[in-house]
Amino acid sequence: MLFIIVYGALSLITWSAFAVKLKDLARDWKNTELQLLCLAISTFAAPFFFAMPPVYVRIDALLGRPNIATLIIYTSVAICLTSFLALLVSWSSTQSKVRLRHRLIVGYAIVTIVAMTVFFSLGTVDDAEHPTDFDVHYSDDPYISAFLLIYQCLFTVSMLSLIRMCWRYSAIVDKPWLRRGLRIVTAGAVAGLGYCLPKVITLVWDTVGVSPLNTVNSVVAPMFASAAAALFASGFTMPVWGVRLSATTSWMADYRAFWRRHPLWQAITQTFPEVVLVPPPASRLELARELAFYQGRQVIEILDGEMRLRPHFRAATRDLARALCAEHHITGARADALEDAVQIAAALRAHTTGQEAPQQTEYASESADGDLGKEAVRLAHVADAFRASPLIPAALARLTPPAASKRTEP
Repeated sequence: MLFIIVYGALSLITWSAFAVKLKDLARDWKNTELQLLCLAISTFAAPFFFAMPPVYVRIDALLGRPNIATLIIYTSVAICLTSFLALLVSWSSTQSKVRLRHRLIVGYAIVTIVAMTVFFSLGTVDDAEHPTDFDVHYSDDPYISAFLLIYQCLFTVSMLSLIRMCWRYSAIVDKPWLRRGLRIVTAGAVAGLGYCLPKVITLVWDTVGVSPLNTVNSVVAPMFASAAAALFASGFTMPVWGVRLSATTSWMADYRAFWRRHPLWQAITQTFPEVVLVPPPASRLELARELAFYQGRQVIEILDGEMRLRPHFRAATRDLARALCAEHHITGARADALEDAVQIAAALRAHTTGQEAPQQTEYASESADGDLGKEAVRLAHVADAFRASPLIPAALARLTPPAASKRTEP
């Protein structure tokens, strides 16, 4: 049951990863790297499906030979690892070296698969089905022992190569999700060593005696292989789904920020309705579809309103806001946002009540250098303070109209 659950889950994960990459390949089917990646993921997904005991037995029955599924599984893994290595060579090598290295990798894989097939055919593996303990049960057969050793050598060499190339390449790439993916693949290759090294040690040990690692071979090592598969599926597809995840996360943050700024936008546009070019739609679905446009308009309209209020900004208001922040131990970006919110609230009140602005502005606030992205972030924090901070009404209460009028005299 354990193997059915684990292998079934990993088969689903890796086939899902294959589906993700297959969509990309359908859009760019001549891309050699995508072809290699799809081949690698599919040949890594297939063995977990074939290795589930009920499927394993049915494959043997269909092909008419006991344990033939083992040869299919190990051959698939060999093709998978060859594809992964070829892909990394394409990524990390100069164009002049790629073809030679690809030939060496493919040549080694072909020799390995042919030798595996020959030794498997010479071995005697037809006494019963052994989907979970094939390596242990047939370790006494010299041909099967050679078959397993050849396969595990390829697996070990592949894991060591993946560790070396992925870690080295991850240090020089400039794409964050590709860098993270390569490091996860490196972790997967380390987990893969937990699968192949005990098996190699056992196979060598069995030539001179009886290995004590049979339980490790049949139970623990497959779990390391399963962990490696999950990490490989995640790491090699991360550059695709990671970018999409970042885009989705960024969109969600923008959507929340839009509604955070909305009360500030309402207060300003009610005072200066002429700054509104296109009102935000009543439908949230339409807003979601055109979020970038409406967010840009919202930020620009708040800035336009803030510019119209700037003649009412006072140095005394700034000093009061800073004093309130000091009293309540508010520092850093929160203090800056609160200061701007107090200035806007006081200026809105001054404008609404008809207080006369001075001929020269007393106070100039820091700007975000016209960067709308930075302004959007700043205004979200300002809007939070404007909407919810109890210090806003406290500051307005201290800024009485007579005092404010007195300051308007030139």
